[in-house]
Amino acid sequence: MVAWVSRRLGVALEPATARVDDSGWDFRVLHVRGVDGTWWILRRPRRAEASARLAFEGAVLTAVRDRIPVPVPYWRLHTPGLVAYPRLSGAPAGTEDPQTLVYDWSVDPLAHPAHYLEPLARALVAVHTTPLEGSPVLAARAGADPGSVRARIADRLDRARAELPLPAAGVRRWRAWLDDERLWPDRLTLVHGDVHPGHTLVVRPPSGPPVLSGLLDWANADVGDPAADFVDMLYAGGTPVLDRLLAAYRAAGGEVRPGLRAHVLARASFLWVHVALRGLDTGRPAWTGTALRRMAP
Repeated sequence: MVAWVSRRLGVALEPATARVDDSGWDFRVLHVRGVDGTWWILRRPRRAEASARLAFEGAVLTAVRDRIPVPVPYWRLHTPGLVAYPRLSGAPAGTEDPQTLVYDWSVDPLAHPAHYLEPLARALVAVHTTPLEGSPVLAARAGADPGSVRARIADRLDRARAELPLPAAGVRRWRAWLDDERLWPDRLTLVHGDVHPGHTLVVRPPSGPPVLSGLLDWANADVGDPAADFVDMLYAGGTPVLDRLLAAYRAAGGEVRPGLRAHVLARASFLWVHVALRGLDTGRPAWTGTALRRMAP
């Protein structure tokens, strides 16, 4: 594969430097260095559904690249089965344990908000205000019914109740959340869909604190509920990180409507239902077990 990519790109890659990263849910990633010292990322979808999302992901990256205040991947090769692009500088702000699904931060997200959370908030504002009409792929989803988001979540809850031993208290809480009209958005926006520490890169200058240097993995980008882009940061850093991120988002011009914080907290609680179902769908019973334990009262 490396030789084929090298020919397609017109870039000399060194197969001996290749190393595999299998930590992603949807893609298998290969890191390989070019003879000029540039590291490249080769992403291959694990399933047909991941491959089908690549066209939308590519359109999103094109739409946000000149708007967002931090670097994003710049695809140089795009086929249904492979994407290749130069690796962005920096290292993940945190990594997730594949068994416990707990994040280990490499930086303190609250120590220097002007260098991490505030530029991340500005990036989210840029994403959430991106016009959809400039791209035929994105425009096809413009005007999506806001109620469709709630309907999909209700469907997932129904499926989870049928296939998993969900706690009764959790089901009552999620039903109340789904029924509360005040918490749900009246319009949908472009969303990244998977904003967690592992998808935010930081660089460490010779002096000074780590600085946000990139936003990765747009595979779950969609036209959806902007609250989705705060859920994983809440999970990884708790309410102090969420509150600081929301404050920075508001300061950057983002819309923090009444009830948004409560809505994010509810979405974060429901995250474990999503993880449990993903475990079933991808043959990873450890994820399902972890998720069910996290749901327990």
